[in-house]
Amino acid sequence: MLRYIVSVVLLLSMLRGFGQTDTATVPPPKPPKVKMELKEFIPTGARFGVDLNSFSRNLWDDTKSQTEFQLDVDFRHYFLVLEYGTSKIEEIEEGFSYTNDGSYFRIGPEINFLYDPSSLHAITIGFRYATSTFDDLLIYNTVDAFGNTLITASNEKGKGQWAEFTIGNKINLWKGLFMGFTLRYKFLKSVQFDELEPHWLPGFGESRADDKDQFGFSYYLSWRFGFRKKVDEIENSN
Repeated sequence: MLRYIVSVVLLLSMLRGFGQTDTATVPPPKPPKVKMELKEFIPTGARFGVDLNSFSRNLWDDTKSQTEFQLDVDFRHYFLVLEYGTSKIEEIEEGFSYTNDGSYFRIGPEINFLYDPSSLHAITIGFRYATSTFDDLLIYNTVDAFGNTLITASNEKGKGQWAEFTIGNKINLWKGLFMGFTLRYKFLKSVQFDELEPHWLPGFGESRADDKDQFGFSYYLSWRFGFRKKVDEIENSN
């Protein structure tokens, strides 16, 4: 009986020793490697659109004329957005007139929080860097001892730049037809000019000294050109 008890104790001690050795020598499991898929870097399509808000304003405000186009390249969860527009204003009041003619360009990324390959709807938050060039001219009357005198001040190739935070959406109406809005907060304005502080900055809006920021709104009608076939061919080859 004593021999049996001693044998059991020795066996349990050996098993315990083996268990401690195994626990000490077996390394912890390594986390799985995250593989970046090629498809995340391949555009699935591009949308080209026009800003309906600018066109509608041209119908009721005869002092301003603006046209804006947008191109966005679709990387599924992200967009690369490019926007180009032209702007012309002409304000004539008693005693003065002001004209401003120029163009602007914006570029920046957007994050798509509603990626759905079946519908291609999107809700986005983005950022833009924007720049513009313009010519403007101010003519006004002054009255002095010699009577009425016309005074002019102007800028040639004035420049402006600013940044924007944006939120917006893109709704698929039918096949490749989309509509959507972009709400903008424009800030960090910087203007280079000659002798006349510009009253208007194309793409930004009113540009007096106290106008450090602005809000803007665009409503786009666009058509999407898909690259899906080419993307699927690349994915199937991997």
